[in-house]
Amino acid sequence: MTRYYCSGFDINNAFGHGLGDMFLSELKDKKSIVYIPGSPEKIQKAKDKYVPAFTEHFKNIGIEFEISTIITPEMSPEEAQQIVSKASFVMLMGGDPFKQKEMCEKLGLLEVMKKYDGVMLGFSAGAMLMSKYIIITPCSEEYPDFHIEEGLNLDGISIYPHNNTDEEEYPNILVVGDETYKKEDLIKVANQYGDYYLLQDYLREDGLTDVSLIKSTNGNLEFYCENNGKIWCAKDNNISLCNTKKESRIIK
Repeated sequence: MTRYYCSGFDINNAFGHGLGDMFLSELKDKKSIVYIPGSPEKIQKAKDKYVPAFTEHFKNIGIEFEISTIITPEMSPEEAQQIVSKASFVMLMGGDPFKQKEMCEKLGLLEVMKKYDGVMLGFSAGAMLMSKYIIITPCSEEYPDFHIEEGLNLDGISIYPHNNTDEEEYPNILVVGDETYKKEDLIKVANQYGDYYLLQDYLREDGLTDVSLIKSTNGNLEFYCENNGKIWCAKDNNISLCNTKKESRIIK
């Protein structure tokens, strides 16, 4: 089984930089892809915008799935479970990881995804749901408090997306859009729940995107970056850069 934990993508070339080549080598077949939205409220946007865009990105690397399905709350649990269990590729999309978890739980998909042995990719909220813990620190009006829940725990790791900075040292305060991350809050979570990774999808002024992601293959973790992408690790009362060219580890 192969799983990808992503923050986001290069909007102009989502599966470039070698990511698409890995998909091609890992897919057993191209019969079906299943998209799991980040919340019920995100379904229409997924249909109108994101799924057509991803379809084009897949096509650009030579992957055209015979069937494309979006999971919705209106499906019966039996239908949703069968679609996911038989999929060639499962993509957990961005949005609200807690609402995504709730929707999947009602459809009986959490255990199905734990047993799924194909290619799975989660970005933003989706990667958080795949994690050991879903981690939210006080960062906005929408998320004013710490909110930590158990995720799927597929590989024994947790990630926190959108840590978009070009600094070599993690700043004490990082503002990303309408969210503000405090270094002390991130460290507080690591001290209580264990170390975790901070991923990036930073759109630079020159139009390039710095992307970082973690790939798990049967428990073997590999760190990848595109352009000047960074992976940070929150542990030991600090947030430090990982060496993406050298660092990997086996989850026992």
